[in-house]
Amino acid sequence: MLDYKRAAALFEDRADSGEYFDSASAERSRSTLRRVVGEEERRPLFLLGEPGVGKSHMLETVAEEMRGERLVVHLKEPFFEPKDFLERLLREIGEKREGGLDGMKRAAVDAYGRKEHLIMIDEAQILDEKSLEFLRILADTKAFRLLLSMHRKEGEEILAKPHFRTRSHRVVEIGALSADEVRRYVEGRLAGNGLEEVSRLFEAKHFKRIYRYTGGNFRTLKRMVQTLFEIMDYAKSEGLTKYAVPNGCTIDMAALDLELIDE
Repeated sequence: MLDYKRAAALFEDRADSGEYFDSASAERSRSTLRRVVGEEERRPLFLLGEPGVGKSHMLETVAEEMRGERLVVHLKEPFFEPKDFLERLLREIGEKREGGLDGMKRAAVDAYGRKEHLIMIDEAQILDEKSLEFLRILADTKAFRLLLSMHRKEGEEILAKPHFRTRSHRVVEIGALSADEVRRYVEGRLAGNGLEEVSRLFEAKHFKRIYRYTGGNFRTLKRMVQTLFEIMDYAKSEGLTKYAVPNGCTIDMAALDLELIDE
């Protein structure tokens, strides 16, 4: 049975570790992140990539892998008040949140300086200047392992500022999928969930067309494939045979729906 509804649900955009895809770029990034986090020197680490390439998925994957070996503090949204950030850090490690900002900072430096950990901040490109300067101050103590995930353009601009330009740090980049990886991801996602019959409907030319429209962007790819299956499911329910299978027309319709192309 061609279950297009279930197929569409597989490509919903969710940032959980179960959706990690081992593209060449993602594997290089993951391997580098693991290696740098294991180094003795605690210096800020930046994960850069275009919006939608899978940075949040990468953080979830790394967090899941490392939770058994170290404390992982994962901020899925940036902080905007240093006090809130320190309170979160102290709460995660079971320390009391007493005293003013300086007292909380001393307590955090002491606690985290003695413990193996990783502090991850997603969407860090939206941190304001005050927060960036505060992170720079914390990094200078050498007590914290900080991993900041940022959009490439904004991240490069931030790294060019005095906060981090003149200080030791590491940058890891994650890129887009290749054309062959687009095919492998879609086929693997379908076949791995019992939808081999659906997977066999796709031909090489279909994946090439999908890649051309999405540019290998992970998030855009998922949205497009989900939309494609929704179009095909509607066509099947209405008896529109021509549009109930992947072809140039249905793929174009999905691209139009997502405004990847003009009419």
